Amino acid sequence: MNSTVIMVLRILLGLFLLIFGINKFAGFMEMPAIPGDGGTLMGIYATSGFMSIIGALEIIAGLALLAGKYVPLALTFSVAIMFNAAVFHALHAMGGIGGAVVGLLLSLALVYAYKDRFKSLLSA
Repeated sequence: MNSTVIMVLRILLGLFLLIFGINKFAGFMEMPAIPGDGGTLMGIYATSGFMSIIGALEIIAGLALLAGKYVPLALTFSVAIMFNAAVFHALHAMGGIGGAVVGLLLSLALVYAYKDRFKSLLSA
């Protein structure tokens, strides 16, 4: 993959994570109410502090990606967070799945771009 494309993907994902991570603390983007069990689960996540941990990890990963430092570690966080967000939305709130899927695809594309750094992790 072209190094310019990799840099653009890295910056896009870094901004994505940074914005959504900061939003978990500042609340500048309104999140729609999630009905049923998904809403109950999100309520538990919010009151337990779990979403604050996710927000902090998103901010750290976003800053690392923007700085181009510790990229494999940042991608490890990012893939885990985005995978879980995509599964949550697929099961509870399909209306919000777009952002999670975009984040997951960006993360996976960058894992592929940095596949040499993940060789030992991805080997059988």
